[in-house]
Amino acid sequence: MSGSVRLDREEPNGEQSFANLAIKGDVIGAETLLFGKYSFTATALTACVLESWPEDRASPVGDSLLRTLAKAERRAAEVITLRCGQATERVRRLVMMLAHSAVEQPTRAAAAELQVTLPSRQDMADITALTLETVSRMVSQLRHAGVLAPLDHGQRPSPSHFAVRQEAASDRC
Repeated sequence: MSGSVRLDREEPNGEQSFANLAIKGDVIGAETLLFGKYSFTATALTACVLESWPEDRASPVGDSLLRTLAKAERRAAEVITLRCGQATERVRRLVMMLAHSAVEQPTRAAAAELQVTLPSRQDMADITALTLETVSRMVSQLRHAGVLAPLDHGQRPSPSHFAVRQEAASDRC
């Protein structure tokens, strides 16, 4: 329903490795309904609200099964792009994937107003297949380019909550 979740799988050597990313509207854990177990470890990257899929309902939130499967394939393709290309583009794509409207039902005027809560820099590095240092530099570059503007939470700007300027995201990066 909201937030972002990192999905990891266990490698033969016992280590966990990044496998996928789920954001608002995605369905995770469907294989549990079919097989009684889940082959991924799900970890919240940001504050999340998850809703179970009632067994008496054919599909979540009015989506058809085919629409849900197509959405899962698109998300997998989007996640692959987070691990390819220039570092700035990888981080920018992750930011845009995680960004959400600042209001629940945006009007045209508010549609450009996005916010993002970034996961830890280490999680971002794992997701984008970059080093921690590179991710930190890329986030700083996005801030200097005006793509990310820290939101004030209390007395000082938050290190993980940002307003996202879409125009800057496409123009300068």
